[in-house]
Amino acid sequence: MKADLPVPSEGELYECIADRVGIEPEQIAEVLASHGLELTGSLPAKRELVVHRLYCEGRKTGTTGNDGPFTVDIRLGRGPWVISSSINSAGKSSLLWALSFALRGEGFDAFCRPETVGWFRFVRVDIEVGGAAASVRLFFDKPGRPSTRLLTADAIDDLLALEGQSEGRMGVRLAATAEPGGVKGLIGRFMMERLGLQSVSVWAAESNAPKDENGNRDSAEQVHGWASFFYAIALNSASDSLLLGPTLVGQLPVKLMQLFLDVPYAAELSRLSTLRKAETQEVSRVARRAKEDARARDEQVAPLREALEEAQQRLRRMEAARPDVGGLVAAVDQAAAELAAQQTAHQEASEQHRAARKGRQSDQRAERRAKQSSAARLLLGALDPEVCPRCDHEIDDARRAAENDEHQCAVCARPLPSVLEDPQAQAEALARIDTRLAASKVAEDSCAATLAATAERLAAARAAYDESAAQLAKVRSSDWFVLFDKSQREVDQMRGALTLATGGKCEDTPPALAAALAAAKPVQENSVEQGSGYDTVLAAAAEALKDVVDRHSRALFSELNDEIVQIAHDLGVTNLTSVNLSLGGQLNAVKSGAKHRFSAFSPVDRLRMRIAVVVGMIKVSRRRGIMSHPGLLLIDAPTAEELTSQATHQVLDTLYRTGNTVPGLQMIITSIEDAVWDIYPKDRIVTGVDGRELF
Repeated sequence: MKADLPVPSEGELYECIADRVGIEPEQIAEVLASHGLELTGSLPAKRELVVHRLYCEGRKTGTTGNDGPFTVDIRLGRGPWVISSSINSAGKSSLLWALSFALRGEGFDAFCRPETVGWFRFVRVDIEVGGAAASVRLFFDKPGRPSTRLLTADAIDDLLALEGQSEGRMGVRLAATAEPGGVKGLIGRFMMERLGLQSVSVWAAESNAPKDENGNRDSAEQVHGWASFFYAIALNSASDSLLLGPTLVGQLPVKLMQLFLDVPYAAELSRLSTLRKAETQEVSRVARRAKEDARARDEQVAPLREALEEAQQRLRRMEAARPDVGGLVAAVDQAAAELAAQQTAHQEASEQHRAARKGRQSDQRAERRAKQSSAARLLLGALDPEVCPRCDHEIDDARRAAENDEHQCAVCARPLPSVLEDPQAQAEALARIDTRLAASKVAEDSCAATLAATAERLAAARAAYDESAAQLAKVRSSDWFVLFDKSQREVDQMRGALTLATGGKCEDTPPALAAALAAAKPVQENSVEQGSGYDTVLAAAAEALKDVVDRHSRALFSELNDEIVQIAHDLGVTNLTSVNLSLGGQLNAVKSGAKHRFSAFSPVDRLRMRIAVVVGMIKVSRRRGIMSHPGLLLIDAPTAEELTSQATHQVLDTLYRTGNTVPGLQMIITSIEDAVWDIYPKDRIVTGVDGRELF
């Protein structure tokens, strides 16, 4: 593994930005905080999504002699799985579609078979998401338009024990419900929160927007959440020319790869870039509206003031509810220190207990020998060593038996002296041994009690640390930052509109910051970017973050490139020499000695390369000790376009071995190939009666 690049801390980033604009780091933090930005970075991700059960009920119609109700109940788990049949149109892709609907909140188009959508009446998927057990229940009153009930439980086994549509069991709780219009939002919010994900923003031109004098169209923010992230779980179809994700707009494929490689500060850069574009565009929009509405400006002043006051009140409420990230970080550090101290105390107590137990066992052996061995009684009060006093060689059982049976000294092997036993002396010596044994037992019991006490304190410290870390992760994955950013933009928009409407100047920039910026960088007239102190800071912050994100992306992409080539070779992509992922999302492959665009690959090779990219991301992140990808892959018919049985066998065998060897990976594919039965064990194959219809 290549050496990891150092990740700059929050303070180092503030100092770097301050150096660029010539003001103090505290002022940088003030400006960024006023826009809802905190450069705290992210903790190592641990995202995990495991499907344990897929249960479906419905009624088939319009088939040739196979209409009627059906029930499907599939138990799954980590590792490789295949949904297989010996015939086409057996329901393989439809089951993947039902599974994707429950996981995504809407069906995945690549798995959809329009003729089967209306067959499903109830779909249930039992899963573990980020360590939490959940059951997603979909009720299809209309085809493709379900309502949902989301259940949770303390353990996945509690959910798996439920039959069919049943919900009644100790420990099972109804967490949320949604009508058809809210299913996508509910499941998306649940997945994003449990997996610690933040939305990704991209900026895209509005196709019907008018152009300004420079020929630029107004643009709009596109926010991508769980539905877009799902493309790294359910891969694009072979015919799709996109490497990853639903669109190329805003370099979304690169942002998804950065997300699932846990590139530091990538999310913060995305939010900052969108914020700057939104503010810049809004200034242009306000200026344009001011020119067009000059005659009605006076009438607009009062409504603008009211709107500004309302926006400011909303912003103040958001500021009052600001999460205490610093306090939570301090709590995690304190809990970690306490955990380390308790681990040390527990280790010391364990060593003392082992020493006391060894002493007690030694005294117990001495007592037993004294009472059972005439030779030992003869030597009571004399030296009774465990090892030779000169060479430290252990006195074994054979020598002790000779001492007892043949009266030969266990140390020097000479005959023992013939001395008559003195009953009184023997009794006194035995009493001393008993006293010593009793003392060693008391010492052992005391050490055992101390060990038990330290174990309890260690468990409490570990629980406290886990709770503190969980609270910090929850806060960092909350929607507060997005909502605060939105509220801040509303205030800035209203303030700018009011300033233009009244013909005044904006007085909201703090005087100290304005003076420092004016001294550090000359202001050009009629320049919106250079005339705004805030935007100067935001521009410098964007440059600093981009440097960090680009450096780490290049390093991770370089490591990922090697994985992609190796996995692609294993999947049968021929003559592939290298790939070189760029920050613009290009694959930059070299195949058969020439440059090869991703769209130029054949459909079957595009799917293979897509599998190689996602599996490579999982392997790179696992190798670095993080779980930045949820570890679930859904692939429909990966060998549908294969022309030879040898190539088919190679692809299926590679997928099976990958599912078995990559830690934490769950891979569910569909296939109609005969090779499935030779490669996958029977308990990993989901099929119907006689390998025909699955339902």
